[in-house]
Amino acid sequence: MKKKIFHIIESTATGTLSAMRGLANSQCNEGNEVFVIYSIRPDTPKNLSYYFNSNIRLINIQMSSLSEILISFIKIFKLINQQKPDYIFLASSSAGFIGRIVGIFVSKKISFFYIPHCISFIRQDIGKIKKIIFIFLELIASLKKCVIIACSKSELHQIQKYIKSSTSLLVENAVTPEYINLKLNIARKRNVITIGGIRPQKDPKNFAKIVMEILKKDKTISFTWIGDGDDVSKKILIDAGVEVTGWIDANNVRKKLLNSTLYLSTAKWEGMPISILEALACGLPTIAFNCPGNADIIKNREIGYVFDNNDDAINKLLSLINDEKKIYDMSLNAHRIINEYFNLDRYNKEINDIIKKIEK
Repeated sequence: MKKKIFHIIESTATGTLSAMRGLANSQCNEGNEVFVIYSIRPDTPKNLSYYFNSNIRLINIQMSSLSEILISFIKIFKLINQQKPDYIFLASSSAGFIGRIVGIFVSKKISFFYIPHCISFIRQDIGKIKKIIFIFLELIASLKKCVIIACSKSELHQIQKYIKSSTSLLVENAVTPEYINLKLNIARKRNVITIGGIRPQKDPKNFAKIVMEILKKDKTISFTWIGDGDDVSKKILIDAGVEVTGWIDANNVRKKLLNSTLYLSTAKWEGMPISILEALACGLPTIAFNCPGNADIIKNREIGYVFDNNDDAINKLLSLINDEKKIYDMSLNAHRIINEYFNLDRYNKEINDIIKKIEK
């Protein structure tokens, strides 16, 4: 039976956008009427409509500044009452808060699903007081009955630890169809690549330190950072010898991944990074900081390594990049795991199973 579905997303960029648009497009392809209410960020793709089925209705409601958030409550409330959706999906912590507060005042017949994609209070760049504030805001928003869907076991553990009043379930992230059954490139450059906003979460300063130490030992390796951010951090990366591309379109991202050798993540915290899943789909063994999210993907699988400090990262990267057989074996394994498990069909089925459960 055809349903009317809302997606409210504040973080219209990077992994959150990739995960949400995969679900929205699938729901539209199944014959549902789908709306995407989104907020524009500096890293939001300029051709946003390109990422969505043409039958999806895109509605811009800004949710960035405090004044925009306050206005968004009214605009989203009016839109929900006007359109009367059956389901509302909330992507990212900001949208999760706004959507659930609005949800307190709309029809109880509407089912709400909150997919935080790295819930706010697991950030590592905040102090105890700010963490308590974030938890408090989540608890206030949880006054609205809503199913919280974690994207990794680590995130689920944190949600269940602090937000006991809401039902919380696990649906691990997936890559979109463009990353399924890719033809792997055997003749690759000795290039190490990463993708993401140049911001504290991704720890660009530490990435630069690792690059400088590796280039002292082996100047034949190149490094690429796909993404953009503050000028100071960008200069640190460029001075260390990293090519910073800025934000580029999805097709060129895939081309660069397929023409690289390894993926390196220095992120200090993650939900379950889509960027790593996409790199693995392109056959790139991954070396990533041992944080929740990264570890959920890599540990106990022969697809790369996690590291605890820079010396560990440097040793593992240099050892792996000079072992062609190991890279080849890991590449095939990564490709297989993504295609067999981290695919959109499995993701959509698990989401649909959750919807069916709450409708009983």
